[in-house]
Amino acid sequence: MTTTTTAAPTTTPVRLYLSDNDPEVPRIVARVVTGWPIAPGLAVNVTVDDDGQRLDGRYSLTHLPSGQAIAQRLCARHVDQAAVAAIATGVDWTDDAERIVADERTVSLRPGLAVWDWCGYDAFCRPEAYPRPDSPTYNPTSR
Repeated sequence: MTTTTTAAPTTTPVRLYLSDNDPEVPRIVARVVTGWPIAPGLAVNVTVDDDGQRLDGRYSLTHLPSGQAIAQRLCARHVDQAAVAAIATGVDWTDDAERIVADERTVSLRPGLAVWDWCGYDAFCRPEAYPRPDSPTYNPTSR
């Protein structure tokens, strides 16, 4: 009997900065979660809500230098779509957040303008594990 083993996907720590916009006691909390590197400066991680609770089956595309989500609360297929679109902009995602926000190439990624804003409203959205083997960002040879 031959046993086949597969390597686990490479992971990276993702520092998130979660904000609570309570007018009486505003605060920003840092949390470190495990994510999957997508490109230099970008990773996908399980979405964490404002209370620090994991939303399993929902994922965020996070800018690693700032800890800010580019897209959040997406199913695995839509977070892949967001990752591919972010990479396709040609932006240097290792740069600081202010430069990235000012870069006109990121306009199509902003809420209200992105095609994945409809995540959860179509028949293809369902909880599934990430990374998906058919993911355009999944490279089994680098894992």
